[in-house]
Amino acid sequence: MIEIKGLCKKFGDQQVLDHIDLKIEKGKVVVVIGPSGTGKSTLLRCINVLEKPEEGHIRLEGFEADFSAISKQDIQTLRSRTSMVFQNSNLYRNKTALQNITTPLILVKKIKREEAERTGVELLAKVGMLEKKDAYPETLSGGEKQRVGIARAMAVNPDIILFDEPTSALDPELVNEVLDVIRELARQHTTMLIVTHEMKFARSVADEIVFMEGGHIVEQAPPEKIFSNPQKERTRQFIQTNME
Repeated sequence: MIEIKGLCKKFGDQQVLDHIDLKIEKGKVVVVIGPSGTGKSTLLRCINVLEKPEEGHIRLEGFEADFSAISKQDIQTLRSRTSMVFQNSNLYRNKTALQNITTPLILVKKIKREEAERTGVELLAKVGMLEKKDAYPETLSGGEKQRVGIARAMAVNPDIILFDEPTSALDPELVNEVLDVIRELARQHTTMLIVTHEMKFARSVADEIVFMEGGHIVEQAPPEKIFSNPQKERTRQFIQTNME
């Protein structure tokens, strides 16, 4: 389980996240929706300290840290136990698909090259990219890059995978190939926190939906309740507009 309490983040005078409390049970999928500029991506980046919060606590499986006084060791621990899939895949351009997966395993996890390559091959097969294992990112489509990025995130066996709008940079015809991989991870009970604007996908894959606006969690509930009978008027307005 991952639990966040009192998470606050400012950019200058702007309060981007205002005392966020969030709990994600092991093996569950939580999907964050909401209008642009409301702090959804910042929430993910704070969890693995790509952005440093001013306040808040995080706890996951025996580890706990206070963001206001977080140490370098704590940051390293958080980053080793969480994986991020970015909007634009962030692959190493000078490395093949397989090398993009094996490099973090060898350098960070100190896994032997032979074992790392075996893991990389298995994961590329899982995301339907084995035939492209020797291809460089510049030769891959956006959807293929994202699938390699997902395989890389899976490789370190994290407690949770964080997805930041994984289809927002893709052409429409490439979206489903990435969403299908995430759906398969959900069926395998992979713990995930996903920020997305794909409402139908959110409804189909989530165990819990979080609706955010203005740096706050407005409403949190199972998808059938959020999409069919939201309790907050603002949630209702957002769902009606974005499901059309």
